[in-house]
Amino acid sequence: MDRKKRIFIVVFIVVFLLTGCWDAIEIDERAFITAIGWDKYKGDKEEQDKGYKSVKNRYVMTVTYPNVSVIAGKGEGDPSYIISTICSTPSDGKQQANIRNNKNFYINHAKVVLVGKELAEDEKLMREIIDVFQRSVYINRKIYFCYTPGKAKDILMMDTKKNMDIGLFIEELMEKEMISSRRARADFNKMVIDLKESNAAMIPQIIASKGGELKVLGTAVLKGNKVVGTLNGIETRDVLILKGRAKVVDYDVKVGDLVMIIEQMSINSKMKVHENKEGKIIINFDIRAEGIVLQHDFKYAGRLMDAHYIEKINKEAEKQIVGELKRTFKKVQKEYKVDLFKAGEYLRKHEPKTWDKVKDNWEEDYANAQVNINFDMNIRRIGIEG
Repeated sequence: MDRKKRIFIVVFIVVFLLTGCWDAIEIDERAFITAIGWDKYKGDKEEQDKGYKSVKNRYVMTVTYPNVSVIAGKGEGDPSYIISTICSTPSDGKQQANIRNNKNFYINHAKVVLVGKELAEDEKLMREIIDVFQRSVYINRKIYFCYTPGKAKDILMMDTKKNMDIGLFIEELMEKEMISSRRARADFNKMVIDLKESNAAMIPQIIASKGGELKVLGTAVLKGNKVVGTLNGIETRDVLILKGRAKVVDYDVKVGDLVMIIEQMSINSKMKVHENKEGKIIINFDIRAEGIVLQHDFKYAGRLMDAHYIEKINKEAEKQIVGELKRTFKKVQKEYKVDLFKAGEYLRKHEPKTWDKVKDNWEEDYANAQVNINFDMNIRRIGIEG
């Protein structure tokens, strides 16, 4: 046997004998975190002054992970394990949770981050949370970053009534094929990009209905690093249309004494921004959509065969939709003073000279900008006529 073969055999034996997962953690010893909730902690002064911490407790952190045996139908109990603790920092929260559980926490597959109202409106605390998740090498940037008008802990402790972990349930609500246009669908990465480009972002709002059901409806509006307000489902739909991010939307349109439902598809929205001769910022939206009549009136069904009547519906729908879009734009512009539509970013990219003039006073110039909306809808289908 030559020397090379002997060396190869020795190396092979050494590698075979010494290779091993000596530091591995068995899968049943891991807790795969699916949802993380953050609330603002408001303990009384006496309680806050106790202990040795240089930074007082400021957060309530809640984490959930699935009870795999129940989900698989081989055990009893709740489908989720829930741990909640007060903490001074997110890192402290991790340590506090670890000493309360016999499992090894694994955060790489987390699906949802949920922030409660009081924390979301505290800019300092929100900055810290956003910064921690942005810097983490373990958190997926596609994680959903959501808002609730109550407490995140209360939402994460809800029963989905589907024998399903709450984090996985929220993920499925966000990713279902039939996506509603009445909620924002933005992940953490999209939120961070929007904040950096226009100092504004919109994130999904999760609420509990009166019947105890969980639903994703509407939007929380971020300005800087805090929530400054919310938009309901209809207003969220309008913003998505203006931003060109709505795929299919339904509108109730009144023509004469008839109320009909028009489904809009193939929506294409283009925005252009410029400064007029008087120095005023003008924001123009040009929107085109195809329409389908989903509801009319059975008694007058034959009217839909008349091209002039269809054109009348088109014009009336355009008028009503433009009115709604303008009202929502004004709310975002005047009340929240938030550039959700990235008009400033448009000027920076396409009109740099104008941007250099207005960037130092952009918030005021944007709040006083004139908006023009042109909506062109063509009804292509009227459904089946009996």
